[in-house]
Amino acid sequence: MKYVSLFILLLLPVAFSSCRERQPDIFADVQGTYFSVRQMAIDEWNTHANDPVTFIRRETVNGKTDSAYLSIVHVDWPAILKVFFETDISDRKFLGKYKFSQFDDAVDNTHDFMYIAEDKDLYTQQLLITMAIGSNKVTGIYIETDKNNLLGSIHQKLYYNPMKTIQIQRTEKPLIGSKKETLIQYDVK
Repeated sequence: MKYVSLFILLLLPVAFSSCRERQPDIFADVQGTYFSVRQMAIDEWNTHANDPVTFIRRETVNGKTDSAYLSIVHVDWPAILKVFFETDISDRKFLGKYKFSQFDDAVDNTHDFMYIAEDKDLYTQQLLITMAIGSNKVTGIYIETDKNNLLGSIHQKLYYNPMKTIQIQRTEKPLIGSKKETLIQYDVK
């Protein structure tokens, strides 16, 4: 009887969790993984893929800007998702490689969860997830990446504000040649 009661207590959160809206797993789960950028993107796509959304896309390369209006079906999703998916740290191989901290921001009324790489050679150096207090909905994801090799370095700053902004800022410093700064931003209109 004692084991049956324990089993029921362990099963209750699982049973009730399927009744509420699915939210990304922020904390390490039972199998030991970190927050999944990939799963968040899939959840966002499943939620908004059929929404009648128009974006204004701005691309600035070394100070020169071009812009266009695009419907949701004309956005280059494979290119955007590739950049964000490469930053995913949910694979078990990343356990213990990031310092995790959490804090509340009373000004923004958010819970903030920060992952900072313990090793400067890891691609994803920083991941910040911001969630609204009360609803626990993700209100923003900020990611910094670094890639250094014999040919130079690439530093990225990525930002996603659900159904508002997607931003990819990339600074390339080749060993030979000029530095290239690119900013691609999609804003919902």
